[in-house]
Amino acid sequence: MKNTVESAWSLYKELKLPSIRKPKTDIRVWEMHIAPYLGAKELDSVKSIDILLLRKKAEAKGLSPQSVHHILGLLRRILRKAIQWELYPGPLPIFEMPRVNNDRTRFLTREESYVLLSELKRRSDLWHDISLFALSTGLRSGEIFNLLPEHINLSAKTVAVVDTKSVNRVVPLNGAALEIAETYLARNTGSYLFTTIYGNKIQFAGKLFRRAVEACDLNNGIKDRRQRVVFHTLRHTFASWLVQGGTAIAVVSQLLGHSDIKMTMRYAHLAPHQGREAVAYLNDYMQNSVTSRL
Repeated sequence: MKNTVESAWSLYKELKLPSIRKPKTDIRVWEMHIAPYLGAKELDSVKSIDILLLRKKAEAKGLSPQSVHHILGLLRRILRKAIQWELYPGPLPIFEMPRVNNDRTRFLTREESYVLLSELKRRSDLWHDISLFALSTGLRSGEIFNLLPEHINLSAKTVAVVDTKSVNRVVPLNGAALEIAETYLARNTGSYLFTTIYGNKIQFAGKLFRRAVEACDLNNGIKDRRQRVVFHTLRHTFASWLVQGGTAIAVVSQLLGHSDIKMTMRYAHLAPHQGREAVAYLNDYMQNSVTSRL
């Protein structure tokens, strides 16, 4: 008897879902969008045309590109594991994934950051300090939660960001970030720099941060999720403020740990004056050069 997509899903659900952050989402996607169409199909009979038809069915439901991407992504993971577990020999069908624009453009004003940090301070010293550290360094949430005491160099006033999703880097600590690092190093018992009140590793920014954002009305009336304030907004705010302050895009890119400066160019529009100043400088330079020869 040949294995079906349903049987591959059952194994995937048993072996992989327990380690996934939001397994209920994958279960819902499977039950609503994949199982009715492909669940009973034998693995070796799933063709590229079936994947394309599944995509068309999902799009016909009015689902967003992100949701369609999630549906196809889950099916692709299931089939890849089925091949790895030798449930069938493959090959993997072709997946034409929809283009998803996840670029977040929202950043906080100084007033908004003050209001949010004040609300966080009222609720939790820990989350106030983590958020201020993020705002001061531009580190991703995972990078912050993975920090160990040895990653902080107090004498050099830097933090080493290692084993990250992009490139390892060293980020300078400003006064606020340095003070926070010193405080948590003094409290540290040999585990991660920032931990829960029970000493456990923090996995992600949770309900407390979201409730503080809600209390500050920062997302009122905003439908586009790319414009909603989330923890990652602190990283965008760090970059946006630097560019607005005149920091070169290349420097911002290095501090953010972008593997490609194209990723940083989304902030270039925040400092149009830099281009004007650059060509004005060139004009002055050329005039001074000519004058000096007279």
